[in-house]
Amino acid sequence: MPERWQETEESAVFNRVLRTLLFVPPLLLGAAAYSFAQQAILYEVTESAGVDVKGGVYGRHAYAALQGWAKLGSPLCPSTVLLSNPNAQTCTITAMGSDNVSLATGWGPFQGTFAVTVQLDNPVDAPEFAIMTGTFRGEMDLSAAVAGVAPLGYIRNGSFTIDGTGQTSAFTGIFRMPFRKSDGKRVRPKEGGDAFYLGDDGKSFPVKMDERSQGWPTVRLEINF
Repeated sequence: MPERWQETEESAVFNRVLRTLLFVPPLLLGAAAYSFAQQAILYEVTESAGVDVKGGVYGRHAYAALQGWAKLGSPLCPSTVLLSNPNAQTCTITAMGSDNVSLATGWGPFQGTFAVTVQLDNPVDAPEFAIMTGTFRGEMDLSAAVAGVAPLGYIRNGSFTIDGTGQTSAFTGIFRMPFRKSDGKRVRPKEGGDAFYLGDDGKSFPVKMDERSQGWPTVRLEINF
């Protein structure tokens, strides 16, 4: 008889996990506490930035990791997820991105990769198993923030492509940068302290506890497709 392939203990565990993915409980983390005015919201969990000079113009380049959610039925959360999570309202999204913005104009390109994730082997931590991946790019407009007018930024001409399909979608976005109030002025927030975002109506609203990373208030990115 030909030899039969024998599963190692590690591969057996992994295969059992894969076989049960279609039957996991509804853990495509939801956004019940948030408004669905936006189709997706991501938060900047980490950022590493630097400044350089080219041709006498200062530029700010940064690399960031983001995590958040996309509304069910949006391009980043297709309704097919209901096959495995009948009660899902959103999909968990992770992203890695970089940008290079002129400090003279506040404009510059950005690009990166994203993944739609579900729970793999630990239902307690954040979802980590990628069921869909892709790339994104566009232009960053931070002119209002660079000019000191408002702690806001905008995504112009944004688009993303889903790996393996070539399917593309356009998107727009608003960055809301956290700030605190001091003597009626907007100033930089402190770790663990009160912080706010600026709304479209010009009024501030508080940064919630789950909008922080290691105690720091995060940049909030609201996306529409």
